[in-house]
Amino acid sequence: MVIVRKDIPNGLMIAQAGHSIVEFSKEFNDLYNDWHNNSNYLIVLEIDNEEQLKDLYDKLKWYGANVVAFHEPDIDNQMTSICYYGTPEMRKHTQKLDLAFEKVEVATKN
Repeated sequence: MVIVRKDIPNGLMIAQAGHSIVEFSKEFNDLYNDWHNNSNYLIVLEIDNEEQLKDLYDKLKWYGANVVAFHEPDIDNQMTSICYYGTPEMRKHTQKLDLAFEKVEVATKN
């Protein structure tokens, strides 16, 4: 499970999601390999801003989640995304968040 901030540009959101997945793979290599070999489901959700992302990160840590945060050096080391191992119990804490880009309007050619 990846959570990105929706108050940053869409392209940056995508990059930050990737960064947090890489950080998760380094920090929790065995869980990452288990996910890759047995599930490979990836869900990207969005949250309003950095403050809410930090609060969610702290909450997930408190509940015992295997979670990492990514801080983007190019924007003053702001926390931009988190990645956690989405067990059914841990997913309860993020189930009310929207899918990333779910409400983005797509331009069409006329």
